[in-house]
Amino acid sequence: MNQVSINTEGIIFDLDGTLIDSMSAWENIGSDFLRKHGIVPPDDLNETIKIMSFAESARYFIEVYGIAMTEEQVGDEINGMIRDNYARHIELKPFVREVLNRYFNQGIKMGILTATHKSLTELILERFGLLDHFDFILTSGMTGLPKSQPEIYHRAVSQLNIPAQQITIFEDALYCIRAARATGCQLVGVYDEASKNDWDEIQKLSDLSIMSFKELL
Repeated sequence: MNQVSINTEGIIFDLDGTLIDSMSAWENIGSDFLRKHGIVPPDDLNETIKIMSFAESARYFIEVYGIAMTEEQVGDEINGMIRDNYARHIELKPFVREVLNRYFNQGIKMGILTATHKSLTELILERFGLLDHFDFILTSGMTGLPKSQPEIYHRAVSQLNIPAQQITIFEDALYCIRAARATGCQLVGVYDEASKNDWDEIQKLSDLSIMSFKELL
């Protein structure tokens, strides 16, 4: 396994699939939600909603499937369905804690940019004693922007008050890496099983790529 050295003053981390091993928990949440409301989900539902923000997927369920709820109610119900996983079951990816502790002790400013609700993000980071490592948490719900849009990455970069050239972004999803490319930050592609079919393209678009956080130690 290669050792990867990152020279940076600030880091923006994705959460799900990057720092935590949670993509399997989300894999069928949309289908489970529709079934809960008596609707048989289509086979391609995951592909349809995977690049949507929470608000966009809630709007999609309401408009396409006639769910008689507000966007906020849909979001709250889905968060409630998955909350127990964040509170008890989902784990950090191997060596993430050690890497985050090292960067924190080196005084590197760090933030989280995620499509996951802020309450769930805080819940799992607090569970592992890592919440205080981060200068900010920015979510799609807070900005109204999906992570397929470069604008949300520009907003995250501005939170660090560091030139983009001195910031590194860690992502596991191809569509996120494409969007983050516009910032001018260094990009690190992180391997995740959920994105394995895109791994070759992720490696091409990233400045660095890692199979495991162990490579950063």
